Amino acid sequence: MSRQEMFFNPVMEEVNGVNKMVMPYVKDAERTANPYQFDLDQNGVPLFTDKNIAFVNGMVENDSNYNQTDKDELCKIFEGMFVGNADHRMACIGRAVYEIDNENSTRLTAVGLYKIDDLMKKLNLKPVEMTEPDDDEEKKTIDDGEKKKTITGGVLFTSQIIAGIENLKERLSVGDDRLVFEISHASTTYLNEAHVADANKINFSFATKFCHWTCQYLELGDKYCIYDNVVASVLPYFVDNYASGELASWDCCRMKKIKRGKGGQELVSTIENYKKDDDGYTKYRNLYDAVLEGINKWRSENNQNGEIGYREVDRLIWYYFKGASGKRVKQALASIDY
Repeated sequence: MSRQEMFFNPVMEEVNGVNKMVMPYVKDAERTANPYQFDLDQNGVPLFTDKNIAFVNGMVENDSNYNQTDKDELCKIFEGMFVGNADHRMACIGRAVYEIDNENSTRLTAVGLYKIDDLMKKLNLKPVEMTEPDDDEEKKTIDDGEKKKTITGGVLFTSQIIAGIENLKERLSVGDDRLVFEISHASTTYLNEAHVADANKINFSFATKFCHWTCQYLELGDKYCIYDNVVASVLPYFVDNYASGELASWDCCRMKKIKRGKGGQELVSTIENYKKDDDGYTKYRNLYDAVLEGINKWRSENNQNGEIGYREVDRLIWYYFKGASGKRVKQALASIDY
């Protein structure tokens, strides 16, 4: 099969009565030999080859935009959440929450339409100054230039709830789904229990990233897949091409009318709706697990080096689809036979 045939005459197979593309890895010698070009599938979407994964990992690990905090320092912070006295643990939890929120732009500080200063006054709280993680005797406040770093609003409320979660490390080590729900609703829980606001903000993306990165820094394993708007918007494509069994792309996408033009429609993901459900993360991970199983089956059949996990899949999808004004996402979803 030539490369042109691969693109315009994809191989099909029947899965649960539905014709779906299989993912033949037909090497384009010129592209495969180029370390700066992605190996692509029939629709021009990157495959999960060793080369593609190594390329993305190298770009992310060495891009200063994604590595603004010293990794050794972060290890101390995450380890500090579970050692020392209560004040030390709380300080480290606050730092961990702040750093994850800051590096991933999850906008944790804001709490719906409420003004943070008003909420802090009602709770009789002041912003907490962040200190170094290993300052047992003399506390050293962290500053950014001349501005001291503080924890306030949703970051502070979330940190307080996380500090009160019993057996947090043990639950993380087994990949407890319920933790995502508890942490994503932390600000709401804190404010509602204090009777100062009838809040209802869900920080789903932050909660998945907190669980994921805590497991990574504590070397507990790759236990949590990250929820990210970019990945969620295009995941139906990977469900359609890799997942088998009862799951199918129409379980997580729908047709939507296009405002421009008359009578036009386009396929869009409905995965964002999972955030509203008590079992939303379980449903999201079920989709992700089905995709991951199919990816590793494809890798085994195409002589790739072992199985990969959530982190590699997430990075490759996110990196490729994060820009281009959503054009790549639309093109990928348009290839689904819906």
